[in-house]
Amino acid sequence: MAFPADPLAVAVEIYVGGQWTDITSDVRIADGIVMTRGRADEASRPDPGRCTLMLNNRDGRYSPRNPTSPLYGQINRNTPVRVKVEGEVRWIGEISAWPPRWDVSGTDVVVPVEASGILRRLGQGADVVGSALYRGRLRDTEGLVAYWPCEDPNGSSSIAAALNHPPMTVIGRPDYAAYDGFPSSQPIPILKGSEWRGTVPAYPETGEVQVRCIAYFPAEGAESGQTVILVYTTGSVRRWELSYGAGGTLRLRAFDPDGTQLLDTGPIGFAVNGKRLLLSVELRQIGSAVGWNMLTLEPGAASGLQWSGTLSNNTIGRAGTVIISPTGGIKEVAVGHVSVQNKITSLFDLGDQLAAWVGEPAGSRIARLCREEGISFTWVGDLNSTALMGPQRPGQLLDLLFEAADADMGILYEPKNLLGIGYRTRESLYNQSPAATLDYAGGHIAPPLEPVDDDQALRNDITVSRPGGSSARAVLETGPISVQPPPAGVGRYDEEVEVSVYHDLDLPDQAGWRLRLGTVNETRYPKLAVNLTSPHVYTDSSLMGDLVDLDLGDLVVMTGLPAWLPPGDVSQIVQGYEEVVGPFEWVITANCTPGSPWTVGVYDGADSRYQPHSTVLASSVNASTTTIPIDTPVGPLWSTTANGYDILVGGERMTVVAVGSPSGTVQNLTVIRSVNGVSKSHAAGTPVQMFIPTVYAL
Repeated sequence: MAFPADPLAVAVEIYVGGQWTDITSDVRIADGIVMTRGRADEASRPDPGRCTLMLNNRDGRYSPRNPTSPLYGQINRNTPVRVKVEGEVRWIGEISAWPPRWDVSGTDVVVPVEASGILRRLGQGADVVGSALYRGRLRDTEGLVAYWPCEDPNGSSSIAAALNHPPMTVIGRPDYAAYDGFPSSQPIPILKGSEWRGTVPAYPETGEVQVRCIAYFPAEGAESGQTVILVYTTGSVRRWELSYGAGGTLRLRAFDPDGTQLLDTGPIGFAVNGKRLLLSVELRQIGSAVGWNMLTLEPGAASGLQWSGTLSNNTIGRAGTVIISPTGGIKEVAVGHVSVQNKITSLFDLGDQLAAWVGEPAGSRIARLCREEGISFTWVGDLNSTALMGPQRPGQLLDLLFEAADADMGILYEPKNLLGIGYRTRESLYNQSPAATLDYAGGHIAPPLEPVDDDQALRNDITVSRPGGSSARAVLETGPISVQPPPAGVGRYDEEVEVSVYHDLDLPDQAGWRLRLGTVNETRYPKLAVNLTSPHVYTDSSLMGDLVDLDLGDLVVMTGLPAWLPPGDVSQIVQGYEEVVGPFEWVITANCTPGSPWTVGVYDGADSRYQPHSTVLASSVNASTTTIPIDTPVGPLWSTTANGYDILVGGERMTVVAVGSPSGTVQNLTVIRSVNGVSKSHAAGTPVQMFIPTVYAL
């Protein structure tokens, strides 16, 4: 960059007319552009990103309703906008309003723009995202000509249609919303002797007809010989009947316009009793013959049962009417999500959807939801190596996205260079190399640097449960921030969390890891500011590159801190930031959380060692001795072959060079003293701990 000889290269662009258009000349850059991303200090979820800037509007071009504006008809609510600094996109979002403002004289006319990230729009009056089956049907609409979800509430008198066609008329009184055994659906009706009749709107004849529904047949079976699905078609075959038979068999029959039977498969051993199934009847015109197929699929399965054949010298036409349980002869069978297609698609691609995506990795769920909603998506880490999810239940889109992110405990965010959603996996936060190293003594950190020792994020008693499942609890029972009353601890800070994970067996690990994050016993640095136009920073091209590339979830290390702070380097995870840009100003203030919890053990790794639980100094030592006696009365003794790791004794960091052979439970450690600048004597009985205790990651 040419600063300070030249002002910063700041550009503002809006997306109009199908392209990005530069409007920098109308932006009062001297007033400053303020951008935010991510979450504030210790907030549980990110706020929508914000960008504030001032536009000159003397000619009224930024008044959307002004017909003389050259941008008339091109700018509106949620016009995309992006900010670049030195050629790099620093923020992207949407302008939701263009409020004109002017002074008394009418000569200073401006538009104070406050743009927001996509999270604002996604959270504004968001509709509840339907069940997994409902969403799937309305997003995979290939050939779909009629669809009745059958998720109607109690008290309904018909079966509502999800497309622009009539509802199903109902004869009798089904038990609406009575069966909730499909996690992929809202509760569906139990027939109770009712008949449902749906008229299929006229559609182009394609030579293919597919009729589907979900059904639950009780374990004791249903009324033998009764028709479950009847389809009227317009070809030479006028009626198709899928019937239930004794022992859970299914049977397909076909009839001509005179009622003459053309096809009878006889009872086929589908064994549907006690099963939740997706049923499909598929008809395809093959020359002068009709190919027919009946199939079943269970939730989560990659394949199912099918029985097929051909009916010679006949035609299908198109589907005209679908009837569920004609004459109302079926009582305890539950039916839902009745659909008709004029194109046959694979039933066996729907097993995961039918199971409400249970067992889906959290990162993959976020990616799929974004894909289904047409939202651009980017990620850091392996999406498949994330927490396994429970069933996807109805909810608002943002709630479903955050539900997945909360289960994995990664970071859901708005990318700085993409109008969409980003996700950083939990595992990508482990054992990071620093994205930037800031030397306080070297002037890299802008004032004020204000560490705090408080209890804002403290949680030492955590209970985690899952919807429809059990719970697990993790409690820190001993130590300075344990649940013990002061001064032995800090008292109880409890929290109850519900996470939609795959299995109850996942809950103990969830509770343990959340306890780890909630019991970090160190100073917090909630705000970390860096002035990129400081000569201490911009003259270091490597550091500048690191800071420009810095993103949410990255690790920042602070070195050279003043003597009145705890000794040693400090690592922080960037959770969000505010960025202020002007002609000669570029300040990034990061919202941080401690980075130390994210240092985790690696099996057989050089720095991964078991933490002693009972080791103390066997006798007192002065400030200079390099041989210190330790006693480990409980648990395994220290390895005599391992060395080169650091320990902490009374706040002094030491490096272990050698470990002596034991005499009973006492061993001598040969150490390098005062690694963190602390040099002092220590009394017998002082605890001896690993400097970075190894912990199991979630």
